[in-house]
Amino acid sequence: MLELPQATIVEEAYRTDRGVMYHGSIESFLSSAVGARYRHKVQLIFTSPPFPLNRKKNYGNPQGEPYVDWLSSFAPAFRDLLTEDGSIIIELGNVWERGQPVMSTLPMRALLSFLGKAELFLCQQFICYDPARLPTPAQWVNVERIRLKDAFTLL
Repeated sequence: MLELPQATIVEEAYRTDRGVMYHGSIESFLSSAVGARYRHKVQLIFTSPPFPLNRKKNYGNPQGEPYVDWLSSFAPAFRDLLTEDGSIIIELGNVWERGQPVMSTLPMRALLSFLGKAELFLCQQFICYDPARLPTPAQWVNVERIRLKDAFTLL
């Protein structure tokens, strides 16, 4: 499994009468005493992990099939955190194939693998529409002008 740089501390970011938010890497949270206390008690996991980009970034993003394996490795632990009627919302972002005016199916494959690994269901998808996003992929939107601006992501 590809290891991403991670914080080793799990800190309480804020608390309300409706719940608490923690700050730290998911790897640290899942292996912490705090994470163990929340088994079967979490109503919602809302996450935006590193996107399955086709270019290497400084933070060491997994690419290709290693990304699929990396993301799906969290599915059983996430499932174990959830209450019986809990939900997971994941924003994987849009990815384009390098050098081609076509979208990558990697985010879809990663989602399907995640669901399968923990026997989860896809209940609903949401669209996050952002008309102010930069025009991407720039080569195909601005230069070649054969694709429309990518102004959404699925959650």
